Amino acid sequence: MSDRALSDLSAAELIQKVESLQARLVHLEKVKLAFDAQDELVRSLVSMGRAATGRLMLRSMLMQTIKVSVKLTNAEESSLFLLDNKGAVTESILARGATIREQRADLIGKVLDSGLAGWVVRNRQPGIITDTRIDDRWVTLPNQPYTVGSALCIPILRGKALLGLLTLTHPETHHFTEATSELLQMCATQMALALDNARLYVLEHQKQEEKNTEDAKIPETKQDLSQVGIFIIADNGKFLYANPLIAQIFGYEFGELVVLDSILKLVATTHYHQVAEQLQQCFQGYNPVISAQFQGQRKDRRLVDIALYGTRTKFYGKYVIIGVLSLQ
Repeated sequence: MSDRALSDLSAAELIQKVESLQARLVHLEKVKLAFDAQDELVRSLVSMGRAATGRLMLRSMLMQTIKVSVKLTNAEESSLFLLDNKGAVTESILARGATIREQRADLIGKVLDSGLAGWVVRNRQPGIITDTRIDDRWVTLPNQPYTVGSALCIPILRGKALLGLLTLTHPETHHFTEATSELLQMCATQMALALDNARLYVLEHQKQEEKNTEDAKIPETKQDLSQVGIFIIADNGKFLYANPLIAQIFGYEFGELVVLDSILKLVATTHYHQVAEQLQQCFQGYNPVISAQFQGQRKDRRLVDIALYGTRTKFYGKYVIIGVLSLQ
């Protein structure tokens, strides 16, 4: 809009436009924070997949999810429950730290029965307690080693499936707001991606041990995480997200990479149909995990050996593949 057009607006209209721009900036900042959280969680998933296996890997991912959430909200204490398809807690990180098994089961039972976490399970929506002294959804547990003035509990959902419950607390009242809840709800999508990928990795790792095959093995990186390309692609193969390392591996400028019609543009002709078929099977759900080794083609036409691993998941209501690739 020109300066002259702006001068024709009334004071009220100008104020309305400024407020609208401020609201858009706030929303964009929330989106940026959510995607930064996604990037940190995906990087953690890749790093932990190389350094830990089995239950240790899954618990490490739970701890990283808590770390990101506390950083976003300035919470003081936090807990995270991972649930199976029957609603039973399979893994947990409690705010009070390590406890004996019987005590842990008793504490979890109480909060899921009559506490804020139970309310969130039943209602499938975030729960905010601005003042724990006047909200009967808050249960003060025996020998609780910290003070709670306000709390926020977020359901971590994959579609209709409840994967987990994240509870954050602060000693002061009114610390958590609707804006905090909205930010964490945006991040909960990425949390679900990371946790579900961690769970799938554990299952695939168990299958690998049982069958003694390499079918579900996450490709080894040559030296460190700085040599791993991280990506999210849509069902047409187009990049929704890619880190700069993918561009570097294939010799593209980053701006050139993200406008490619498909990730298949990076696959050599000799392996094109093989990789295309594996991607199609993954998107159609015949095999929700893709693990492939193929020759990639750089921008300068040179061929490179590539290892790719990814899983199908829902992202804002649509199926995507989130994964990693590296030079073999």
